[in-house]
Amino acid sequence: MAKPLPPATLKPNQVKQAPPVKPTGIFLGDNVTWNPCNLRNGHIVIVGTSGSGKTQTLKAIAYELSRVYPSIRLLIIDYHGDLELPGEICYPLNMESNYGINPLTLDLDTKGGGPSLQTIAVAAILKKSLLMGSNQEGLTIKILTYCYQMKGIIADDPKTWTREPPTFADLCLEIEARIIAGCKESEKLMLKMAAVFEYGIFTRPQPPLNVPIVRFDLSALAKVPGLSAIATESLIKQLLDSHRILGEIESKIPRTYLFIDEAKEVKNSQSLKLIVSDGRKYGLNAVVASQSDKEISDQVIANSSSKIVLPVDHTEIVRVAKRFRFAESVVASLHSLEALVRMDNDAYKTKIQPFYQRI
Repeated sequence: MAKPLPPATLKPNQVKQAPPVKPTGIFLGDNVTWNPCNLRNGHIVIVGTSGSGKTQTLKAIAYELSRVYPSIRLLIIDYHGDLELPGEICYPLNMESNYGINPLTLDLDTKGGGPSLQTIAVAAILKKSLLMGSNQEGLTIKILTYCYQMKGIIADDPKTWTREPPTFADLCLEIEARIIAGCKESEKLMLKMAAVFEYGIFTRPQPPLNVPIVRFDLSALAKVPGLSAIATESLIKQLLDSHRILGEIESKIPRTYLFIDEAKEVKNSQSLKLIVSDGRKYGLNAVVASQSDKEISDQVIANSSSKIVLPVDHTEIVRVAKRFRFAESVVASLHSLEALVRMDNDAYKTKIQPFYQRI
């Protein structure tokens, strides 16, 4: 008589059928419910090629977060102008906008903020986004320091940090003054910054971020290299700074969710890396999506408890399967809105209910 077979075990890259799930949290599809309060953290990474249903998945999660957890605020950074949600306040950033973003807004934390650190951070953002050299970065730091001083904001006097900060209009005026005075390096810096100054979005009043659902439509900025990256990094840093000031949360329900589609704009963002590694305790979580997993850093993937893999380009199947710990054959078999969902150590295959079916 043959011996009985040993019990089957689930290997790490296999996908099990989802058992019936108690309807708490956010319904993703086919008996799969996502609840950020039950996971190691609430960060999500979504990857899917054009036509995979990535945008519909992203909007579905944002919509349900606002509905199921009404206390959570949403900040949506929209590069294509297609992430609109019911009840949102939208700020389109373009040459005709009444509003803008001020990268020189200060972090008021006396332990890690103030004009000196903000100056260094903004100079680093400009260097990376505009491909500046070291001399131009150093000159930018010197000029920004002067701009803060002209507003009465002094590094060693935190009481002055609440004064109205300078904007890029002040930066532009000071560069022009130095050019008139004969500074050749300022002329080079002006050439690098010319398009940024011409577009004007960093010289206008910045709207408040503390509203239930706010979306910044950056679709018009794609025409000018570097603008989207500067705007995005500035918003992310301000969001992180404000949550650190608020302190650690006691509830498991987060304060805020940051949504970013097209992660290539923030792959090397230091602020985003800090959010996925440290934001949870301050109630700040991120949902990062991209058409290609190459555009998402290893740190963001490693520090996100939830991963959603939609259909990807055939050239990326092997790499996606390895990075997200799914079998290649399962990744290759996905159709539009079919997804592999990993929540910590549990993995499921499901059919995502898109946003358009939820409203």
